[in-house]
Amino acid sequence: MRKPHRPLPTLLSAVIAATLLGTTTLFTQALAQTPPTASNSLIAFDIPAGNLDQALNQIALIAKVEIIADASLTQGKRTNGFKGAYTLDAALNLLLQENGLAHSHKNSVITLERAKPLGKLATVKVIASGEKLNRSENETLSSVDITTAEEIVAHGDTNLQNIMERTPGVYSQSANENWGIRGVPASGFDDQGPAAMNGAVSVYVDDAVQAHRMITFNPLHLWDMEQVEIYSGAQSTTQGRNTLAGAVVLRTKKPTFTPEFALRTNAGTYGERGVSAMASGALIDGVLAARIAIDSQHYDGYITNKTLNIDANPLEAQNIRGKLLFTPTEKINVLFTAARTKHSTGTNAVAATAGKPDYFHLYENTESDTNITQDALTLKVDYTLDDHWTFTSITSSTQVDFTSLLDFDQLPSATQTIARNHEQELANQEFRLGYNTEKITGFIGAYYGRVDGKVDDQLMAGSVVALDLKADTTINNAALFGEINWEFIDNWQLIGGLRYDREKNETDIRYPLNPARSAQSEKDTDVFLPKIGISHNLSENQLIGLTWRRGYRSGGVNLRTNTSHVPYDPEFTKTTELSWRGNWFNEQLQARANLYHTDWIDQQITFLDDNNNRQVANAAESKMQGIEFSASYALSPNLSLSAGGAYNHTEYLEFITNGANYSGQAFLFAPKTMATLGANYRFDNGWMIGVDLVHQGDRTSAYLTDSSGEVIGERRSDNTTLVNLNAEITLFDSLIVNGYVRNLFDTRYITNNQGDTLLDVGAPLTLGVALSYYF
Repeated sequence: MRKPHRPLPTLLSAVIAATLLGTTTLFTQALAQTPPTASNSLIAFDIPAGNLDQALNQIALIAKVEIIADASLTQGKRTNGFKGAYTLDAALNLLLQENGLAHSHKNSVITLERAKPLGKLATVKVIASGEKLNRSENETLSSVDITTAEEIVAHGDTNLQNIMERTPGVYSQSANENWGIRGVPASGFDDQGPAAMNGAVSVYVDDAVQAHRMITFNPLHLWDMEQVEIYSGAQSTTQGRNTLAGAVVLRTKKPTFTPEFALRTNAGTYGERGVSAMASGALIDGVLAARIAIDSQHYDGYITNKTLNIDANPLEAQNIRGKLLFTPTEKINVLFTAARTKHSTGTNAVAATAGKPDYFHLYENTESDTNITQDALTLKVDYTLDDHWTFTSITSSTQVDFTSLLDFDQLPSATQTIARNHEQELANQEFRLGYNTEKITGFIGAYYGRVDGKVDDQLMAGSVVALDLKADTTINNAALFGEINWEFIDNWQLIGGLRYDREKNETDIRYPLNPARSAQSEKDTDVFLPKIGISHNLSENQLIGLTWRRGYRSGGVNLRTNTSHVPYDPEFTKTTELSWRGNWFNEQLQARANLYHTDWIDQQITFLDDNNNRQVANAAESKMQGIEFSASYALSPNLSLSAGGAYNHTEYLEFITNGANYSGQAFLFAPKTMATLGANYRFDNGWMIGVDLVHQGDRTSAYLTDSSGEVIGERRSDNTTLVNLNAEITLFDSLIVNGYVRNLFDTRYITNNQGDTLLDVGAPLTLGVALSYYF
């Protein structure tokens, strides 16, 4: 039995062993070359990992500028290198920031200097990689919010949910179980729980797609994270089948040829305690480097099961990740990543009386828990063919084991439980050929993916198996895709993209106790997913664009027990989006906004049938429209400000099912409003203090209907405004203390008003401190 405040678990006992795969690729000849320029337009760079002085000389040669630096600034320093299309400033930032340097320029002369001890500055060029074109954040028309490693520190973020809470257009709930983008839950509206094979949002960590269970039951901790990109709106043309609402791309830090080491220990309220470590360095100087990162966290949780006198929502998470960077030549870059994540948690619900929560108490006679183990392998090969052509191969494999035990009756006396044992294997291969000149940037690619899933769900009445469902699902998915951006006249750019996606879903469902209910199904889908747009540089620092794209989420089979298991079709969206990007004061003030309208047809919806079982059908049409806005201002070398907001109107245009009419109603769990304000001040001695104010509007958790099926009421979750604080103190050059306070005023609020006797609530005031040593 789980007792409150258990001791800290030990670290993972074994390191993942992996063998690099060999690949052989035949390349085509390059097209005629176009000489680059040193203007503010994009320049094609291919800077290999190696000596910093040599890399700077290569940039100076390509951009036709002069770079001046004191020899002591660059002596003995190295770079991980980079490739792609960047402005000159962005290229220099990529080289200099990792070495603690900055630059200034006048005309064609660049001068290097030591970087000042600042927080996240708006002047830093941030590159968006999720759309596979490596454009800066301010040149990307899609609504994307990018959080860098510096911002993670500045805001005191420890997991992905912390970032999502202040991202315009994204909503979240306690423990990351139910989150979504633009009012659409990450799991979609077909609500198949842990058995879901498809989602509305895809999440990638180091190019490995994460299984659905990982993104809804795991808060995804951020130790040794380089960058997090959250895309709002369909990414189907680029990413494929499960990105109808958006995508999240996380990239951890790469191996370095310069030795790096870090240790961290942390502790906080409600039994928070953890240890983390990182080591990176060269195995063969300039050719082979390795990095390993380990993170172990424990949290007793803030909910107590009074019936069993145990912690109801403890959390344990361990992650170990190893990377190898291989650069045999200047043109070849091979990155191999192996990662294992283990995660276990309890239940986040609390008891309620007539819909009023009994804060942080639960009364159940079952020790509910959920356990996930995921192993992920990724091999990424980048090959620069010449000044314009690049070839990329990404091979990934993900294996997930999921088990859970839930109190089905949710009572302190009855003994009904649900035991789940699921397995899922994902294999993906992508080949991509990229092309880049001053006027044309684009890529073409081919993709193949396979998902194998096994489901074993049992309803237990005491020790007796009352219901048993077993299912096997295989999904084969292949696609051809591409995108081109063409500056057809100065300051005007046309955008075109297309994806042809083909999928086959084979599902076999068995009921060992009632074979007559078994079912088999097979579903084939072929879709075209176009994207078109145009953008215009209004001035050197103002960009406006208009895009139209088709979003897609594949169909499938309802895997929930006691359902008809009827296959359902894909669902589609059409989104028209107006984008604006602007900056002032030498890019110290940056702002961006996206105005969108989405029409949704063949919407996959879950509904209750006459027997109160959850069925799935393409039974709705709806629309979404809104605006997302964010801005950052480096007011001084020490003070930076940020703000963001979103308004999202969702509406079922037609949704009548099983006698209930939800037409004209908003999506469940979708707040209309969201706003954030932040400030960060870093003192000259390197100390830092920050504050964030996060507001999320109220939203509907459930609709109440009368006997005729008309909506007569609703259950609503609370309108919430939270204040979070964080600070950083540098005790010595390499010893740093970080602290955070979340929910400063201990606000009590409901996040999922699911019923009169059980609901979800947000976390109370929590405090934490971490001690880190870098050497």
